[in-house]
Amino acid sequence: MYEFFVGGRTELGGNHTDHQGGCVLGASVEQGIRAFAERSKSDLITVESEGFGKIEMEIGDTDPRAEEAETPAALVRGIMNCFIESGNVFGGFEAKITSDIPVGSGISSSAAFEVLIGKIISGLYFENSVPAIRLAQFGKIAENDYFGKPCGLMDQLICAVGGTVFADFSDPEMPQYRKIGFDFGKSGYSVAIIDTKTSHADFTEDYAMIVKDMGLVAWNMGHTLLSEGDEAEFIAQFPILRQRCGEKAALRALHYYEETRRASEEAEALESGDFKKFLEIYRESAISSEEKLKNIVSEKEPQKLLEKAIFAARDFLGKEGAARVHGGGFAGTAQAIVPTELAPDFADAMEKQGFGVMFVL
Repeated sequence: MYEFFVGGRTELGGNHTDHQGGCVLGASVEQGIRAFAERSKSDLITVESEGFGKIEMEIGDTDPRAEEAETPAALVRGIMNCFIESGNVFGGFEAKITSDIPVGSGISSSAAFEVLIGKIISGLYFENSVPAIRLAQFGKIAENDYFGKPCGLMDQLICAVGGTVFADFSDPEMPQYRKIGFDFGKSGYSVAIIDTKTSHADFTEDYAMIVKDMGLVAWNMGHTLLSEGDEAEFIAQFPILRQRCGEKAALRALHYYEETRRASEEAEALESGDFKKFLEIYRESAISSEEKLKNIVSEKEPQKLLEKAIFAARDFLGKEGAARVHGGGFAGTAQAIVPTELAPDFADAMEKQGFGVMFVL
């Protein structure tokens, strides 16, 4: 019996940029998914996880199934297919999985699960030799083609690499990345995830619309991705792009160019130990995510709660920290940078308003 673990991920910079070839700053977190697994004597894959029951499938049964969309079974089948299509021969296994990542919390339970299944196959049959980038790519394919969510590669990459990671997705299938040698524990600050007790899982269409809007602007610029054009080119064409694509799409594209630049600046600030500069850029990112992406709107109760959580965190922190949407940004969780000495009081204040708080870095 072998043990495998993959942490979830939190996004620190580069909100909604990876799917357009932009830059991202993220970090793996302490909360994650753990598996105890061993080879089986058959060609059957068996995965038993808390809350989702047992999944069984034969190796080679790789066709996507409509009834499995948005379920863990789809992800297992998709990862299996990626290994097989890459020419890998492996046998069955049995795995029991536990997780302390709240589903729909925005710290990528699905990406961590995908990478975990890949790690199990790599560990049991290939001596842990499958590179992190390959496991991430397999996860993205499984989520896109089997699970049914049009995600980029960022979540899977951060989960697979671990630590704090800066990634440039100019080549979306083979991003350039580096680990950032920054210790949040020594910064005097902690990263908190604020749980609004709702889920972003119900906002797949809203997330997909951001991808669609940015893609529309890129196409009208004569590109496949926004990263193929620079910010100066976009600004020069902004009036006509706004007319052709609509106000929201144009502002979302503007957010992309500003945000991908901010992710690079945030990474440089952390590498140089300038946490004050990092916080300044982080706050700019928070405002852009709200005003240009229009992620926080007051039409649905989960979004009202997200807005309430962010503003409550900002009221408590003042100039001592920062708070913003997290991940997809429609529901589920907010993120806050909190002075470590204020962490207990911050958690207490948020919990009194009905929100859960977990510190992940």
